[in-house]
Amino acid sequence: MWGMTHILASGRIGYRRKFLARNVGKSSYVDPSVMVYGWKNVWIGEHTTVGENVWLNANFRADPEKKIVIGNNCYIARDSYFSCGPMIRLKDYCFTGFNCNFLGCGHRFDSPLIPYIASGLTEGAAIEIGVNCWLTDHVTVLEGVRIGCGSIIGAGTLVTRDIPPFSVVVGNPHRVLRRFDFGSKKWVDLSEWSEDKERSMPTEEEYLEQLKRKYAVIPLNLITSSRRFGWL
Repeated sequence: MWGMTHILASGRIGYRRKFLARNVGKSSYVDPSVMVYGWKNVWIGEHTTVGENVWLNANFRADPEKKIVIGNNCYIARDSYFSCGPMIRLKDYCFTGFNCNFLGCGHRFDSPLIPYIASGLTEGAAIEIGVNCWLTDHVTVLEGVRIGCGSIIGAGTLVTRDIPPFSVVVGNPHRVLRRFDFGSKKWVDLSEWSEDKERSMPTEEEYLEQLKRKYAVIPLNLITSSRRFGWL
C-alpha cells in the first residue's frame, strides 16, 4: 500500500516487508519506489522485477482475492501503471517497456453534474496478458482485453480488443500486422494467414512448457535498467 518514501514517513517499514515476504516470490525484486494500493490483493511470482515508479492499484479491496497477478520471469519496466477491476493478470515471461498502462476500470460519467473525481468507479473487466508477451514502450491496454501468448505490441499502441496468439500488433487503435507460422518458423503477413497455420500452433500450456525447459530462469541483468543491479 505504500511506496518507500511514505513508509519512512509513517514509520511502517514492517508493513511493506510483511507483504513482500508473503506476496512476492523468491529471487524477485520490487523497487522501493513502487506504489502498491492493496498489497493483500497482489501476487508477484518468482525471478521477476518490478521497476522504478510502477503503480499497482487494486481498486476493489474488500476481499482477500488476488486481483493483480504478475507471473514468473517477468520484467515490468519503470513508470508503468496497473488499475484493476476484477483482475489484471500477466502470465509468465511477460516483458514490458517504459510507461505501459493497464486500465481495468474507470470513473463513472453518468452525469456531468457530479465531479468525476467523486463519481465512483465502474465495475470494469479483467485484463489478461498471455505467456511471453512483449509490450514495448507506452502501450495502453483497456479493460476486458486478452492478449494471446507470444505476442508483440508495438510502441504507442492502444489495445482495445482481444489479440490472437503469436501476433505483432501496432497502432491506435491497434491492428494485427503479422502472426508467427510454426510451419515455416517465421512471422508472416496477416494476408498470408490460414486455418492450417492456426492449427499448427501449440496451446499456451505447451508453449509455456517449451519455454520452461530451456529458460527456467531468465538472467534479467542482461536486459534490466533498474536499481536491482546497480545500473541507476
